[in-house]
Amino acid sequence: AETIVPDNARAVCGKELPPINPHHTSDNTISILLFYQYIEPQWTKPEHKAAIKRVIEIGTKFNITGRGRVAQEGLNCTLTGKPEDIRSFCYALRHWNDVFNETDFKITDGVAKDKVFKSLSIRKTNELVAYGLAGDKAPSLKKFAGEHLEADEYHQAMQDPDSVIIDVRNAYESAIGHFQPPKGGAKLIDPKMRNSIEFPKWLNSEETQKQLTGKKVLMYCTGGIRCERATALLNQMSTVNEDLKPAKVYHCRGGIERYVKTYPSGGYWKGKNYLFDKRMEQTPDIKDDGAVEKEVSARCCLCLAKCTVYRGQFKCSRSLCGVPVIVCTSCSTMATDKSEKLQCELCREGYRAPSKVPDLVSMKRKAEEIVGDKSDVTTSTSSKQHPLAKKQKKYYTDRLFLRRVPLTATFTKIKDTLGADKVKRLMWLSDKESQAFYGSCIILLSSTTDMKQILDKSTSQAGAKIDGKRIKVTEVFRKDDDEGLFHNFVQTEYP
Repeated sequence: AETIVPDNARAVCGKELPPINPHHTSDNTISILLFYQYIEPQWTKPEHKAAIKRVIEIGTKFNITGRGRVAQEGLNCTLTGKPEDIRSFCYALRHWNDVFNETDFKITDGVAKDKVFKSLSIRKTNELVAYGLAGDKAPSLKKFAGEHLEADEYHQAMQDPDSVIIDVRNAYESAIGHFQPPKGGAKLIDPKMRNSIEFPKWLNSEETQKQLTGKKVLMYCTGGIRCERATALLNQMSTVNEDLKPAKVYHCRGGIERYVKTYPSGGYWKGKNYLFDKRMEQTPDIKDDGAVEKEVSARCCLCLAKCTVYRGQFKCSRSLCGVPVIVCTSCSTMATDKSEKLQCELCREGYRAPSKVPDLVSMKRKAEEIVGDKSDVTTSTSSKQHPLAKKQKKYYTDRLFLRRVPLTATFTKIKDTLGADKVKRLMWLSDKESQAFYGSCIILLSSTTDMKQILDKSTSQAGAKIDGKRIKVTEVFRKDDDEGLFHNFVQTEYP
């Protein structure tokens, strides 16, 4: 029977981060954090600059190392550190900006210490994924992004024969591992991309559009970030193109990384997950190494013998290609001395990617005219939502989220500020491991009227202040699994 760990399938957005396993506290191990967060509307140039500075400050405070890219459209990071420091970093991001409550922080504990990054490098960039969709070409995620499926839901979706699966990674990544849907299930489509900038051209091709029309489209990538823009681009294109009409567009939340953790014996995943950190690759935890090797058909680009690992940073020598290639141990000297012989599989077969570039700016303008050019369709009530827009978020009518609460705050002070007759309960939010309080809490209120009055007060010119510091007050998203947040709750005066 297939082994499944359901808890690993669920994203941690807005939830406490997973506890540290006592077996993963050794000085010989570290933790790796993968995460991304898109910002919409995008940061202004001053906000972008401030964000880079803030991320570096938080990372430095908690001794975090690794690499990150920060653009006006958001950030994407692969970081390393001690288990408790990684979690403190995540909570600090949430405290700094509410948007990180929406972030799916993917943490792997118990990683060998030699996989740690030596320093922290946070780099300014124009685009998080090099699709060529920066600025006014970027499709709106709020209006067009595909629907998230958790890992176990994605597993079930791959059994549907009316679906197609698209690997939006580069071909050299797919060469050592990919999803293999069950017999009679979905059809796997390989875009054969050398790099991400080819994806819009591939979607624009007539052959691709015929394969996707009328089908449920399931996209996947390493951790989810490439699918966010890719699904949005497909939905945006289908809005204005009568020849491209997929039935529905989905992607796997957390990508291969979360799927493999959910199905430690492999599920429908075959081979290795190509990684961009010092681990180099990820395999299902309880799957035999020999079984994994048998599933990979990759080979050395020189002698063509079977080989399943990328080592030595060898690249295809063909003009305008330069993608990583596999070189076996026996051929490493030749690869170094005669690098002009190195050739990737796509160049070897003479494959040429579609060349017709869609008019992305014009397409975006037309699609948004059809949908309705709203800054946030998820909260708009003045116009009918387009079928491709995300479902409207639901909010509690009896609780509020407070942030930037001073460390000197008490339950009494908050009641005095917001109304002793309005605030019934208060739950302090803190790091589960360190118990450190980061200035956030959730309050339970007596009525909807009280909630509206407090929101009005917080947005007034005077604002709501505790010990002279203005606090931020926002509504709380309603989730299926937190109805019992205040059940059997014991109130405390201090954090």
